[in-house]
This record gives sequence, C-alpha cells and structure tokens, in this order.
Amino acid sequence: MRLTFAQLETFFWTAQLGSAQRAAQHLNLAQPTVSLRLKELQEAMGAALFERTSRGLSMTAEGRALLPRVAAILAELQGIKGQDPARAIVGPIRVGLAEGFAVSCLPPLLAGLLEDNPALQPEWVVSTSTTLEAALLKDTLDIAVVLNPIGDERLSLRPLGLQPTTWVVPAFWDVREPVEPRDLRSRPVISNPAPSAMHRQITGWFATARLEPARMSICTSVAVIPELVAAGIGAGLLPVRMAEPHVAAGKMRIVASAPAVENGRLFIGIRAGVEDPRTNAVARTIRRVLDGLDYLQR
Repeated sequence: MRLTFAQLETFFWTAQLGSAQRAAQHLNLAQPTVSLRLKELQEAMGAALFERTSRGLSMTAEGRALLPRVAAILAELQGIKGQDPARAIVGPIRVGLAEGFAVSCLPPLLAGLLEDNPALQPEWVVSTSTTLEAALLKDTLDIAVVLNPIGDERLSLRPLGLQPTTWVVPAFWDVREPVEPRDLRSRPVISNPAPSAMHRQITGWFATARLEPARMSICTSVAVIPELVAAGIGAGLLPVRMAEPHVAAGKMRIVASAPAVENGRLFIGIRAGVEDPRTNAVARTIRRVLDGLDYLQR
C-alpha cells in the first residue's frame, strides 16, 4: 500500500490536536474518514503510530519518530504556497516553568508565544524544578524550563544560561558583608523543601564551611519566600530579579556572600528522543524572549 499526502496530513493533525475527532473538525472531514486514513497509514508503515490511553490518543515511539519528518514535508509545501509555517503549529501543549523563573518571565513568554504561534494552546504549570522533572518523565508535561536539574538519562536538557541568584535578608537585620555560613547558621533561613534546587543550593553553600543551617523553615512556594523575607521572618536565597522590587521598596537587602552564591543554571527539558514541532516552537520562543529580556547571565 502506498503512502498518500492525505494520510500524512491526517496523521500530522491528529498528532497536533491529540484526537481523531478534533483532526476531523480541523480538516472538515467525517471522523470515519480520518480513522480510515490513519489505519491505511499504519498498514503502509507496518507499525502502530497511536495508542489509546486514559488521556486519549498518544503517539507510539514510531509515531514520535515519524512526526518531525511529516511536519517537514508539510512545512515545505506551505512554503511553496507562500503560507506562514507557524500557522500550522496548533493544538495543546503542556509547558512547565520553575517558579522563580516564572515570576519574572511568564508574562513576556505568554505574549511571545501568542505572537510566534497563535494557534498553540499552552497549559502553563508553575512549580519546583524537581516536580517539573518528574512530570516530564511521567509524560504529564511536554516541555519545561528547569533550574539546576537533578538530571535523568530519559531527559534531554538544553542549556539556556545562568539565573543570577543572591542571599537576601530583612532590611533591619544587622549582618556584616560579605556574609559567611557561620553568620547565618543560627539565623532563620527560609527554603523550598528538599530535594528542590533552592534547598540544594542553600545546604551546599553552608556545606562549604562544614555547617548546616540550624533554623531552616520550609515553604513550598518560591513566590511567597520574598514576602516572608520582606516581613522580617528570615533570610532567603532568591533570583536577583525576584528580589529587586522588595529591595527598591526598602523591605529587604541583597547581601554579598563568601563564598559567593552559585548562580542557578537554567535548562529547557524535554523527554529524550521526542521531536515534536510544538516543543521545538516553544523552545524557540523561550530563547527569543529571553534574549530580549536581558534576564540571563551567559
């Protein structure tokens, strides 16, 4: 059985939209026609391209391998017709952002993705990087920006750059600079829970002096921690951009430290071996937007 353009087009839109029904609506076809084209394509390929799960249709490994090749064919045809290839990248995509990064960067990313790929339907998930890594591995996220990832051979990590990070203390605290681990050891310190990137950064900094923080309070929200520091509850280790509004308001101070705090390392994470036009489009937008924000230290 030979391959046809109709089969490839139907496969592409079913993969993009996540269901044969939505693909049929997009292509203005009856659903049985879509199902028949997919059946014929799978027979021609000699492999199952989709499998049914509790969440609907999911691509098999063979389907994921085929998708970028089909997308390239369709993009080339659209180029010949003079159409905008970005208009062909449609459908839902699940995007995770590390919370400290999201506080400063989510609004321009939303605008950037709408400008670059208006037919994409992003679902944004903001959490700690360790939670996002686990979600990528479980296939409940498609792509994520993660901070200081633990790493797994099943993930592909593409470096973005360094997120400037600093110790911050309540404005009224009298601490000498540069602050050292022994200066903060007995003071309250606020952190995300282990094994978050923030918790690893804080304990690693104290470990340079063979110390552990004696009064660590755990807060699951990165966005709440600067509010707690500004309220005088304790010290925190935060992205510089997140701290700046509170510093400008006179409620907290950025303090130099010895040893210096290691800046966070940001990566785009996807599942290894996955090539999807939607994740590639989101990754391009993330890089473009960050280049314009001057957010990263490279």
